[in-house]
Amino acid sequence: MRVFLISMFALSLGLVGCASEPPQIRHFVLTEPAFTLPESNANIRVAVGSIRLAEFLSGSSLVVEEAPNEMRLTRQHRWADRLEQQIERQFRQGMSQLMPNSQWVPLLSTGYLRTMDYRIDFYVDAFHLNNEGQARVRVQWFLRNTDEHFIQSGIADQQVAVEGSDYANLVSALSTAWHQALRDIATQIGTVNNE
Repeated sequence: MRVFLISMFALSLGLVGCASEPPQIRHFVLTEPAFTLPESNANIRVAVGSIRLAEFLSGSSLVVEEAPNEMRLTRQHRWADRLEQQIERQFRQGMSQLMPNSQWVPLLSTGYLRTMDYRIDFYVDAFHLNNEGQARVRVQWFLRNTDEHFIQSGIADQQVAVEGSDYANLVSALSTAWHQALRDIATQIGTVNNE
């Protein structure tokens, strides 16, 4: 009986030890863009306005598409910084590299929008692992002049295969897809004439 009680005590300690260890939560940020060749010599001043995420992307979790109509939000793999803040920051960094003669500033820091040539706003429809094992980034952008008149819009939609099964690989693939989308956006915006 004594051996049985000792065994049960040891087992209960083992279970308590397992139960008391919280799951490890990992936080990620996108890789910063590092473009070396400019896409355009355009000389424009652009205020970076709103970035709206699809609702399923707006939390801190990474998103995995399980089926065409089913999304899973990860519990232990999260963004270290809000996704829309990362997108805004990297958009300005990437555009400064791809269109070095232009200015890219956050709308809130412009002071007065009329000092800019344009305002750009974004809708992010995809920034997740799709059910085919690819990182997908889809961004629609809208360019307006300082009088708020529509000038141009475009869509950048990129998919990159995820190598391996670790979430760090997913974030790396999302970064690559986002950088490809940035290059597409620079090419599209580069056709705008500064009037």
